[in-house]
Amino acid sequence: MAETVQYILERMLPELEELEKHHVFSPVEIKSIIKKRTNFEYALHRRIKKKIDFLRCIEYEMNLEKLRTVRIKRLGVDDKLKHKLQYTGNKRVFTLFERATVRFAGDISLWLQFIDYAKAKKAYNILSSIYVKAIKYHPRNASLWILASSWEYEHNANISAARLLLQRAIRMNPENKQLWHEYFRLELMYIEKIKMRRRVLGLDKDVMKDVEMDEAKEDGETIALPKISVEEAEEWKNDDSQQAMNKLTEETSNAMEHDINPILQGLLAQIVYKNAILAIPDDLEFRTKFIEIYKMFTDNEKGIQMVYESIENDMKDNASARACVARRYLVEEKVSLSDPAFVPALKKAVDVFESAVRELNVSAMWEEYVLFLMDWYKIVTEEHLKLYLSKSIQKQLKECEKQEKMSAKLYELWVAFMKKEDEEKMKSVLHRGLEHYPHSITLWKHRIAEEKGQKTVWKQYSNALDINPDSYELWVGWRDHFLRLVAKQSTDRDSLGDQFYKACEKATQLLPSVTKDTAERNKIKEMLQISYVEWAATTGDIEYTRKIYQKIIMNFYPTYAFLLKCLELENELGEAKNGQFYVENLYDKLIGFVDHKEESYLSYLSYLYSQKKFQKANLVYHTACKEVSNKEAFDTKVQSLNNK
Repeated sequence: MAETVQYILERMLPELEELEKHHVFSPVEIKSIIKKRTNFEYALHRRIKKKIDFLRCIEYEMNLEKLRTVRIKRLGVDDKLKHKLQYTGNKRVFTLFERATVRFAGDISLWLQFIDYAKAKKAYNILSSIYVKAIKYHPRNASLWILASSWEYEHNANISAARLLLQRAIRMNPENKQLWHEYFRLELMYIEKIKMRRRVLGLDKDVMKDVEMDEAKEDGETIALPKISVEEAEEWKNDDSQQAMNKLTEETSNAMEHDINPILQGLLAQIVYKNAILAIPDDLEFRTKFIEIYKMFTDNEKGIQMVYESIENDMKDNASARACVARRYLVEEKVSLSDPAFVPALKKAVDVFESAVRELNVSAMWEEYVLFLMDWYKIVTEEHLKLYLSKSIQKQLKECEKQEKMSAKLYELWVAFMKKEDEEKMKSVLHRGLEHYPHSITLWKHRIAEEKGQKTVWKQYSNALDINPDSYELWVGWRDHFLRLVAKQSTDRDSLGDQFYKACEKATQLLPSVTKDTAERNKIKEMLQISYVEWAATTGDIEYTRKIYQKIIMNFYPTYAFLLKCLELENELGEAKNGQFYVENLYDKLIGFVDHKEESYLSYLSYLYSQKKFQKANLVYHTACKEVSNKEAFDTKVQSLNNK
């Protein structure tokens, strides 16, 4: 290893001697550079190489090259060193990047840094080889393929190479949506570029007409072209070479005519789209992205129409797809509310929705239709149109209920809509909705909100939680209602505490049998337990608070957050001397949680040090050393506690 390092350093000597000779760097700085590079080379040649060593070395060389460039410019020795040292610094950085990417070929971020540096230094002669090597190691990374293709098209103006790269990428990753979209965008960009060039050259008919009209408008500043006689014109037409040229020009013009040239009409982009939907057939979002790309370019009407037709033909059983096709009449045409074309466009969309719910009579399709009507009902302001939409919404919901296709979401939408229109009818809809979907939390929240008396509210909460004991939203509503009731009434504290205790008991004992997700169960239990002890702290003293949290610890399974809350209340309300026993008891339970060992022990030790209980702190520390996963890191944090 030493011989290799020495060889590399010796190759740097001519460069360093030249820099010292022209006073770019002083002898002391040269020694510092040699020492720094020696240390870096030894680090880079160790048996187990580290990426951070390469990055530090690269950063140092970049900064050194910047400093060298600035000093050479300031000293005015550019011409003397131009041929000898112009690229030595950049060459060394490139060499380091190559060594790093060979050793850490699987690190995509390193390749991207290499590419960015090559672009910044305009090293276009090696950029292609970097892309090739990066893609060789990361053929599944779509971003690299897209970057390489973009560079070929935008910098090299090589559409063939750009196409070939994306075609190879798609061949290896046929289900990658990003690659299909970028290939589609590439073809449209190329067509747009040709169109712009034709406009500049005046090859489009519309452009030529405009030019002729401008030429007809002569004024005093226009230079008139010389007139030619009829005989001269006939002689020019009969010339053989000119006839051949006219024939060639006519054929070329016809071939490039926009109206008859399939390439200029977007044929290649259409082929890309058709192949894309064969590879990824049932993804609506994937197809609508093509519409968004089409909108970035001109003359996109036929292409957008093709995409919508494919969605309509291929996704007849997809409610979202059929809704997308129906909404297009208002979305794509960008019709404003004040536009006379708005009402006909809305009628077209409604007709398509009507046809869709007849052919695809499922709840999801009805939901899309009702949501469409409700969205426009919120937007329109014209009285008659608003009345029409209101009647249509109610008609469709009644028809859906008649056909027994109502879902919980449709009942929820119906209730929310009727709440503003007719409160009595809303109650009837709400009762029917709860009969069919008793597990709908939104319907229960509407039901509870309709009640006026305290007893009926409690009854509805009880009914809702009996059916949905795993609903966090309902438990939060119950808790908030309880606290509002306590604030208004001077009821006996113990009887109110019993209600909170029963809620905690229900959340602890009933939920495991109905809730599969333990995290959700703990979230409900934790919220109720913390709310219980916070209520106790606001309504009583520290002794009453201790009585409550000790009861919870004894009868239920307290969570980590609950014990932290108890410690917080002890610090706020407890006495400095008498409270130590309770605080230490809480910490003894806190360190039992496996997921929070280190932070619990550190907090415990911090408390013991603050109370000058060093003997017990040593016992806790020795116990912690046996249980924490990283003893060295733990010792460092404990040491920082001692230094405070």
